[in-house]
Amino acid sequence: MLIFWPGGFLVNSSLLHSLFRVFGLILFALVLLSPVLLQWPQQDLMPFLQWKLIAAVWCYLLVLSLFRSLWPGLVLLLPAALLVPQEVFYLLTYQKNTDAHAIAIVAETDLNEALGYLTGVGVFLAVMVAAILLLWWYLVRSAWQRQWRWEAGVRPLVWLIGIGVLASLGWNEWQYQQINKAKQRSNPEENIFVQRPLPYSYEKFHATYPLNILLALNEFVRQKQAVADIAQDLALFKFSAKQTKAPEARQIYLLVIGETLRPDRLQLNGYNRATTPRLAGTKNVISFTDMVSPWAWTRMSVPVIISRKSPVDQRYFPTETSLVAAFQEAGFNTAWLSTQSPLGVHDSSIALHASEADQVQYLNPVGYKQEGFYDEILLPAVERVVQQNHTRQLIVLHTLGSHFSYTDRYPESFDLFTPSGKGQAISMHDKKSKVMLNNAYDNTVAYTDFILFSLIKQLEQTQSISTLFYVSDHGENIFDGQCNKSGHGHNTERDYRVAALLWTSDAYNQQYPHKKALAEKNRQQPLSTSSIFHSMLDLADIQYPDQKLSLSWVNPAWRTSPRLLQQGLHFDTAKRVGICQELQSP
Repeated sequence: MLIFWPGGFLVNSSLLHSLFRVFGLILFALVLLSPVLLQWPQQDLMPFLQWKLIAAVWCYLLVLSLFRSLWPGLVLLLPAALLVPQEVFYLLTYQKNTDAHAIAIVAETDLNEALGYLTGVGVFLAVMVAAILLLWWYLVRSAWQRQWRWEAGVRPLVWLIGIGVLASLGWNEWQYQQINKAKQRSNPEENIFVQRPLPYSYEKFHATYPLNILLALNEFVRQKQAVADIAQDLALFKFSAKQTKAPEARQIYLLVIGETLRPDRLQLNGYNRATTPRLAGTKNVISFTDMVSPWAWTRMSVPVIISRKSPVDQRYFPTETSLVAAFQEAGFNTAWLSTQSPLGVHDSSIALHASEADQVQYLNPVGYKQEGFYDEILLPAVERVVQQNHTRQLIVLHTLGSHFSYTDRYPESFDLFTPSGKGQAISMHDKKSKVMLNNAYDNTVAYTDFILFSLIKQLEQTQSISTLFYVSDHGENIFDGQCNKSGHGHNTERDYRVAALLWTSDAYNQQYPHKKALAEKNRQQPLSTSSIFHSMLDLADIQYPDQKLSLSWVNPAWRTSPRLLQQGLHFDTAKRVGICQELQSP
């Protein structure tokens, strides 16, 4: 028996028109289900049917069953139908469903920038939306005129099934939360991003259209609210920073926060491969060969770079603002441009500081888990910011750099060292892939060389007092020697050693020759990323009342100090144990 019949009881309707309407309903159903059908698995069919296809069908039936007549339900389904082309494009292009990251991309940045990933397919998507709208209008009009209705007794059956589904989800949610209760209580401050387990429904339906849209919206709102609450607490904090002897010439300070780049893989530092040929031939480039990050996790290492947060501070959220706010206080226009994510476990503590900037743009539609856009998308974005011609500018770039999967981080033209496995699915934990992993990693370094060189050329064209400082957030293990470790977070020496570079313009060197000379002098000194906040402000000759010039390596007052790591270990005195050089207390 059909649930509803759009033509069988209509005396004045031709068989052909009835068939058209039935075909229209089937086509509309296929349109609504297409994001799920595109994910049809090669195996594990039952979980797909249970948590994706059946869940999506029931979701649509529930909306349609809210009214005895069919047309109001069809009206309510219009937003889901109109978003199908975008969801299908996202799946086909980036192999993922719309999530909180994708929603944040649109919400956090200029709409033209946010929709940049639709370039070249805009007309196609517009045509698809128009076709869906016409099909929807035909069905709504037919349902209204022909009075399509549910058969008696079917709607309560849909509701009864819904109650059963919700009860099952509720029971599983309770069990799910019980399992994670200990973890959830361990640090209440971090629950919203780090240790709060997502709802059971999110785990099951994050790839089920249209439920994933609703779940992503909810996750986005919750995370944004958490960030807003912390930002409100920090709003009254002030450094009282000033640039008391501001030069008349234009100033641009560019901070590039890299990802997972080790100093020993730079040709500049003596590596036997041509990984930095462009920078090697660029004057005024200084490589700091002994820089250490106290954390091997992005979410904790980046705040140490850009703020005065202690290396041993375990808190996820900051207690004061960053150098972005300090530069603002000193009269600088500030911009934060990123190819990383605006929200999430690994990003929200960073996004909180990014929000301090006058301009914020997140330019990668998929974050780090898929290939997405390469870091070169930042180049035109920087050019647009520079062309705004502010007298004083601070620009912060947060790149994906050498983040695994390495082959996702550079275009085909930079597949220089082969075999790299580009285009293949390679596990970073498979030691058999050691050669390909190392080749691909070196390709990411060569690509970063291109990005930094291009940025330097942009700054040179401005003829301004300018600097570019690059630093990676943490290091990486890649089955070095006989070590069986890959990735980061293993507490090895390679986890903490990071690449760091400084370029200064001719105009800067004329204005601050003593700072340039001290940077040259300290290039091989033991440095920590916890000194970058102090050094960046000193580079720009910005002062504030409780400034610690002993932590600035471009100041005569600089002094070496213990390089503390996240767990309180002293990097330089810790024991190196085993072939992986794991750090332990002496």
